[in-house]
Amino acid sequence: MTDAGPPRLWENLYPTHLRNYQFDLTPGPDHPADILTLAAERFGALPAFTVAHLDGTTESLSFVEAVRLSDAFAGYLESVLHLSAGDVVAVKLPNGLAFPIVVFGAWKAGLIVTPVNPFYTADETIHKIRDSGAKVIVTEGTMADNLKGNLLGLAVVLADGAPFLNRTSAPFGNGSTGESLDGKQGRHALVTALASKEIPSGRRSTVALYQYTGGTTGRSKGAVITAANLLATAVIIRDFFDGFGAPIEQGTALTALPLYHIFAFLFGMLVYVEAGTQNVIVPLARPVANLQPAFKMFKIDWMAGVDTLYAGLLAEPWFRETPPRLRFAIAGGAALRPSVAAEWEKLVGPILEGYGLTETTGIVSCNPPTAARRSGSIGLPVPGTDIRIVDKQGCEVPMGESGELLVRGAQVAAGYHGGEAEFSKSFDGGWLRTGDVAAFDASGMLVLRDRTKDMVLVSGFNVYPNEVEAVLTSHPGVAEAAVIGVPDDRTGESVKAFVVLRNPPPSIAELDRHCRASLAAYKVPREFVARAELPKSAVGKILRVALRGDIGNSEASGR
Repeated sequence: MTDAGPPRLWENLYPTHLRNYQFDLTPGPDHPADILTLAAERFGALPAFTVAHLDGTTESLSFVEAVRLSDAFAGYLESVLHLSAGDVVAVKLPNGLAFPIVVFGAWKAGLIVTPVNPFYTADETIHKIRDSGAKVIVTEGTMADNLKGNLLGLAVVLADGAPFLNRTSAPFGNGSTGESLDGKQGRHALVTALASKEIPSGRRSTVALYQYTGGTTGRSKGAVITAANLLATAVIIRDFFDGFGAPIEQGTALTALPLYHIFAFLFGMLVYVEAGTQNVIVPLARPVANLQPAFKMFKIDWMAGVDTLYAGLLAEPWFRETPPRLRFAIAGGAALRPSVAAEWEKLVGPILEGYGLTETTGIVSCNPPTAARRSGSIGLPVPGTDIRIVDKQGCEVPMGESGELLVRGAQVAAGYHGGEAEFSKSFDGGWLRTGDVAAFDASGMLVLRDRTKDMVLVSGFNVYPNEVEAVLTSHPGVAEAAVIGVPDDRTGESVKAFVVLRNPPPSIAELDRHCRASLAAYKVPREFVARAELPKSAVGKILRVALRGDIGNSEASGR
């Protein structure tokens, strides 16, 4: 495979000044740790992070306060916990003010951060800790207690109830005012750390994150995301939106997705901070009614979410009665159903579907924030990104044909932590093999067909679940749908659909007729299964892999 990338024909759809793009990091920060500091110099006492609680109360940190507290935490990590440059800090926290303080503090101490899903079981958490080599975990007391003896030898910093608003409050937890809450397990209070007078040394790590993949299609792997990856990605996103005349600057953004996820992390910890945007954080977005106080109290300009989040909001009476008017919303993490996109645009405003992976620091492409955006497309490759679409032999396919999507760019991770074998499978001569099937359409936009692992092969014909799911959810009686392939003696595989129905529920025969009106016969599901709900990841992505694992637990099925 040659090193040279194909011509960036999609740049013809860029504004003139974005063509032949070369990003420039020289005017900006030297490390992601410095993004917050530089923002504080510009935006001072303006609110940087605000938590909107379900009871209508809020807590906020200004840019200056966030810098001071993260500096204190960095000093504590270096001088009290005696961590060395390049050590790893696991951050297992729900959305809240502690999250950005801990992340920026760890970076300022020259450490590597590995975010951990706060809903992980003890076994899942311990796997991440051991795989990453973490020396410290920052979490809440109940989460630490659930890990029991597995934390021996690991320093634990407890973030429960850290009084960000009342700087003079006494430290929490067991009435302790010292550095340690539990000498046996080396427990420390975050509130004590935030009162530290130790000055961080200013050291930096070239690696910023061990960001673990979702593991929805296999074993979760720790992508090695460097400081350069993060800086480049922030610049690329800024230049993309600026270039199309729709900059993200100041204003107010809503973060409903969990911050440990790369999509929310990218915008919440980098893009919004650099832009001086007030980031309104919702601690837990499920049920979606939890977002009502945030929308009621703040005029939201931007938000990032997944298809199921937007669909859930559109189903809420309070949201429909007084819909917000966003400048634009960004959709990623899973395919955005055309029916959801159309309804959102009609009620709320522009919604821009994009695409990215953990291994690409969350971004590969995005629809432009203009009338050129196209439903059903994942948009244009962002500036500085090279794209190849290849067949099974690694040869580029003709324009308009589908193949595996390969990506190269400054946002692509350095590899996998301790994963040389996995690296060789996924990275080839600087190109990331995404495992996703895509094509360029006639307009030059990228269209994502599906995951190669999710594709169904019926009598030698490819069936893309995304396409079938989009047809199913265009029926007014279908709220959600997921499609998988199942063994079939006659055709090799056949299509099986799982649906969540609205009232009045359509019949199986009606769903069959609906599909046949839009799909070739081999794409029509041979079996329909009605479920009260579909399995989802923490960010709301429907998990087809879980459906493949528990076929037979249906509430109603037939054909």
